[in-house]
Amino acid sequence: MSMSKFMHPRNIYRQKPDFNALVKQFPELREVTTVDLNGRVKLDFKNREALQLLTRVLLRRDFGLEVELPAGKLVPTLPLRLNYVLWLEDVEEALGWRRNRVEWKMVGLEKVRDSVESARGNVERNGLTGDVRVVEQKEGEETVIRGFLDGDGVGERFDFCMCNPPFYEQDQEVENRTGHRPEPSAVSTGSMDELRTEGGELRFVEKIIDESLELKERITVYSSMLGHKRNYDQILRILKGRGVSNFTTTRFCQGNTTRWGVAWSFSSEALLYKVPDATQQGSNTSKKSPSKPLQGKILTSNQAPTLAEAKSHLLSALTPLALQLQPLEGESDSESLWKLVAQDNTWSHQRRKRREAKRVVTVESSGELASEQGTPSKRCRTEPVLSAAVSLKSCDGGWTLALSYLGGIAGKDGVNQILQYVKNKLKESSE
Repeated sequence: MSMSKFMHPRNIYRQKPDFNALVKQFPELREVTTVDLNGRVKLDFKNREALQLLTRVLLRRDFGLEVELPAGKLVPTLPLRLNYVLWLEDVEEALGWRRNRVEWKMVGLEKVRDSVESARGNVERNGLTGDVRVVEQKEGEETVIRGFLDGDGVGERFDFCMCNPPFYEQDQEVENRTGHRPEPSAVSTGSMDELRTEGGELRFVEKIIDESLELKERITVYSSMLGHKRNYDQILRILKGRGVSNFTTTRFCQGNTTRWGVAWSFSSEALLYKVPDATQQGSNTSKKSPSKPLQGKILTSNQAPTLAEAKSHLLSALTPLALQLQPLEGESDSESLWKLVAQDNTWSHQRRKRREAKRVVTVESSGELASEQGTPSKRCRTEPVLSAAVSLKSCDGGWTLALSYLGGIAGKDGVNQILQYVKNKLKESSE
């Protein structure tokens, strides 16, 4: 199935290029294209030279850039890279600190000498020396970004970092696809330095996470692309294991290819749960995102005179559901914020589940007993059933709980069901 419908809604490559028009505008493409019996111009995406020339032409036409792409080096897939950039724009927009693009000042870090020289040449060729700095990392440098920030970049602060790490481990085959996945539509490009690294992308991004724990707010938002779903799942576990709760994720889709994006922050001004899901916007551009929160009054000021007491009541009510509640920065004297993640639906049909739980403990069994009441299923899920932003804040005469749907197959109904569950639970406890 083509994933193009999930491309970012602002991605100009959601519509395939008109190769007939491109050839007229850029005659050099005639060397790498053919014409079928219906007069349609076609390009062989399995041809490295053709892919390289097409990329240069599109960069010139759509961005006004004259870029030289060295032979044998990675040819960037423009739709995927643009998805990444647009997602970072969404991050900035959601956090309220997006800057005009002409004000961006960027630093590129590279270890391989000829790649450094090529990148610097492209920067100079396009008159961007005042906006883009290419830094050659020291030979033997084992850090990803900390070495630069502790050296040439000491004292500098950045809004974000972005990374497209080498996907493969040193001894891993570059193409290792299962029979269930369609073959890529384009040829694989890139040198071994660009495609492979010790520990693969998993270890590479884990290094960035560990360095970010030391650097903290030297960079407001850390981010990276990931090429393998299993590594994406593992990176989320690593973030949680390191105590990082303020993070967001996305998918970068194009053709038969999917990549994953992860961003995290330690800044109280960068609450990443606010970032909209671009893949949902892309699949149906008529949808409005993010949705308005569902909210309701759950406690009176007599029941909970302070925020601390209101939080205690709320968390006690939610405990049987075995939800993950990740505290978010930005708490005040009148409001607390969390990101809620549910790996299983533990809130539906609570009465029936209690009855079943009572039956389970009275039945003799030669094997294992079923899960006890309130105990989550042990099967592993890589995608949560529900994720939502949660706000507990003071209102006239009491406390209001607001939940905003972020993702998951439970949908907005799941958010509404949890809200009703909390209301009922607190009502029962007050009677």
